[in-house]
Amino acid sequence: MSRRCQMGTEVVVGNMYRLRVRVDVPGAGRIQKSFPICPVSGPGSLNKTERRRKRMEIVAQYNSLDYLKKVVAEETGTTFKAQSIRWMSNCKLRKRRPIKPVTLVNWQGYLDNHILAVLGSQSIAEVNNASMKKLVEVLVGKGLTPKSINNICLVVKLVKASAVDENGDELYSMKWNPEFIDAPVVDTRKQHTPSLTGAEITKIVASAEGWFQTFCILDAATGLRAGELLGLEIRHFDGRSIKVGQSVWRSDAQAPKTQNAYRTVDLHPDVAELLTGFVGDRKSGYIFCTSKGKPHGQSNILRRKLHPALEKLGIKRCGFHAFRRFRNTFLRNYTSCPNGLRNFWLGWSGKDMSDHYEKIREDEAFRREVAERAGIGFELPKPPIVPSVGNVPSSGEEVELATA
Repeated sequence: MSRRCQMGTEVVVGNMYRLRVRVDVPGAGRIQKSFPICPVSGPGSLNKTERRRKRMEIVAQYNSLDYLKKVVAEETGTTFKAQSIRWMSNCKLRKRRPIKPVTLVNWQGYLDNHILAVLGSQSIAEVNNASMKKLVEVLVGKGLTPKSINNICLVVKLVKASAVDENGDELYSMKWNPEFIDAPVVDTRKQHTPSLTGAEITKIVASAEGWFQTFCILDAATGLRAGELLGLEIRHFDGRSIKVGQSVWRSDAQAPKTQNAYRTVDLHPDVAELLTGFVGDRKSGYIFCTSKGKPHGQSNILRRKLHPALEKLGIKRCGFHAFRRFRNTFLRNYTSCPNGLRNFWLGWSGKDMSDHYEKIREDEAFRREVAERAGIGFELPKPPIVPSVGNVPSSGEEVELATA
């Protein structure tokens, strides 16, 4: 439908000049229609040049991109739900910047639990600012946080933008009006970002046993994301540092969160010695694994290990990201660790070009010196409990991975 330009034919019917031209009509295809131009004589009549201008205006109206998109939408009957199915399918198969499985699960959850009930039956062409405003009102009524509402609105925008023609051009370009939509603004000061103190981590590792104790120590001493920690294999540990090259989610290894997440994290000598003893004579496999050699399920560790330990110690419940926040806070405020090196260890990108040009991360000797000088910010158990086979669960411990 990209080439529809024509002038049609001017004819006289009774006392009227009319334009006969073929146009696209929803459900009928391309048919000939007649449009009035002006009277042949008397009030409202036009000369030849004016009639030609009027004809051009009529033709332009029915050749406009907006009109053609409307025809396509009505002919295909594409609903928001149908388009969301196509979009999710494409997201799973895309080669450029592949979407992480956990992100796909979250997006599908937003669609199933919140979006489709409001917009699912609506034509994708008609999803607009008013539709988004209605959705936001529903989400606010459910008591969702501003961050969750903004994430859900983003999925709506992505689905809308995913409708393209055979040339890859967006069919329903939309300028979203945040003031009209009136979604609540995310206040970073009020976001739930629990952290731990050095004293609390000392208590946690002192009360923990077996592989879980080493897990907590390594988490707090490196600031790795939980998936990165569970994805560590013996080959990633060289006796002095660990190399992050993969992450684990639902027992499956995948690429780390970002390109900056590919990194080497230097260990304090005491932590490196502890990890060496924990690995023992094992030559391959995951560092933290079940008796079947599979990585532990993150939710299983939270439910069976961390949360019961926090409750017993009287520490407010939190997740593994609290260990990561502790490491960042410790390096940032209590040591002389350069910001560039801290960002490198934590897997963050630089803020400007000076960060990208900085080569401190390539100075291995300096990195190890800073790692030793900075310390870990909490006390290791004396002596640390490091079993020779730290990953074999007791006979009563379940080893199935979490499915949610």
